[in-house]
Amino acid sequence: MYPQPGIAEAYVEIGSRYIEDLSTEEVLARFKTVFASIFSAENASQPVTEASTVDAWRRVVQGTFPEYDDVGGELFQQLWDHFAASSSWGVYEDVAGCFDRVLAAGYQIGIASNFDSRLEKIVENDPVLSQAHHVFHSAQLGWNKPASGFCDGITNRLGVAASNIVLIGDRIDNDIQPALAAGWQGIWLDRDEVGSAESLPFQRISGLGELL
Repeated sequence: MYPQPGIAEAYVEIGSRYIEDLSTEEVLARFKTVFASIFSAENASQPVTEASTVDAWRRVVQGTFPEYDDVGGELFQQLWDHFAASSSWGVYEDVAGCFDRVLAAGYQIGIASNFDSRLEKIVENDPVLSQAHHVFHSAQLGWNKPASGFCDGITNRLGVAASNIVLIGDRIDNDIQPALAAGWQGIWLDRDEVGSAESLPFQRISGLGELL
């Protein structure tokens, strides 16, 4: 899934209720910088909780809008609530057909993300995503990807052999490599086809229509 409108547009739209003359380009640049720092791979080595995730996002908002004194108050809450709504997220067109084929073949579907409890309601309220049997997020598992605790926690909760779990993800470093390290199978969803000329030790697809 992907945010709709995009992150920068949502931050500017909501931020403009409190701050004048916001620049979309500047807001996006600030967001990317602070997000990369707070949710870095190095920080993934630290366990997380729902409360620590809320605090992390509060710091992202503070870093994105340093000019606003009460950024951790009402502005933060409106952004938090915005991204908690299923209407704020789009689902790629090829997901519905993929779910149909996977379910028809008798497989179970899980959704796993570096997220928090908001993901559960987002999935529940989406007609396509709600078909998933399992929803996992980092605040629930105690670890952000790419920490090993993320995948290991899912394996333990499912109670199946790790080799029977297949992760389809769009990042090699944050999805595929941790999955393979956990003993899972990994399929790289390379929608932009940046790896089309590479020889890879795992399967690569450019769209979910290539599955089954």
